[in-house]
Amino acid sequence: MFSSHTHKFQILPLKTIFYLLFLVFFFCPKLWASQDAIVTADRAIIYSDREMTSPIGYVRKGKKIAVGEIPRNQAQVYPVVVSGKIAYIRVMDVTTEKESMDSSRLVAERFKKTTLEVKKSKFVASYFLFNSQITLDKENAQLMDKDSVAWNGVSLKGEVLLKNSWDLQVLLNYMTTKVETEKFNVVEAGLGGAYRFIDMKKLMVRVEAQFLAVPFSSYEVGTDFLVRSYGYTFGAGVNGTYLLTKSWGVEGSLGVYKTHLLKFKSPEPYNEISPSFLGARFGIGINYSY
Repeated sequence: MFSSHTHKFQILPLKTIFYLLFLVFFFCPKLWASQDAIVTADRAIIYSDREMTSPIGYVRKGKKIAVGEIPRNQAQVYPVVVSGKIAYIRVMDVTTEKESMDSSRLVAERFKKTTLEVKKSKFVASYFLFNSQITLDKENAQLMDKDSVAWNGVSLKGEVLLKNSWDLQVLLNYMTTKVETEKFNVVEAGLGGAYRFIDMKKLMVRVEAQFLAVPFSSYEVGTDFLVRSYGYTFGAGVNGTYLLTKSWGVEGSLGVYKTHLLKFKSPEPYNEISPSFLGARFGIGINYSY
């Protein structure tokens, strides 16, 4: 003999069901919804924790990724899915479609980052030619007034790229020339300034001007004598830089310069001379930015 039991299920009130559906479809999407973002940093670091203590990789600039709508850790990071796991990327390294510009902290941090990126330093090593015309008050051996004189030189230059397109330069040059038995050697050191009128990601073109002291110069005629003096150089021109990598690049320059050397006290029967050289300098070199 079997006994039967009636199973009764309690039906939820319609009002309760309505509230549950409202919560699911209105509030819950905010917990899992994502948004598209574009990476704006050169290398946006991915972290395994929201405190940004454990980097696990990076994403290159320009890549489109999906990030969470709600930033974490005081709006410093967005959640992002990496290999099925939750990771984090810095808010300042991406731009989202729904990005709010109400965060003064975010704006200030991005402005600070931009300012720091503008202020860079650069070191340049180059070789240059100085095709000049000599001006002589008196003559000694083969060199005559208005003769052409070709110099070879090397240059070391340090630069600070300031904001507002202006740059500061510190230079050290050495150049030498020889015409028959007459030879000149010159060391130059001084300052320069430049203005960037083309400033792109990889290409930079500037006008520049320099004033250089000549703390050492020498003049010799064969084995007859060698005397020393000093002087100054000034000039201006155009400089162009093209970046090959993030830090390394090539550089070319073209300008008009005048080098004036003060009196060389040559022994008799030779004349004392105070030569000056006016002409074009062309240089090519490599640079490292940091």
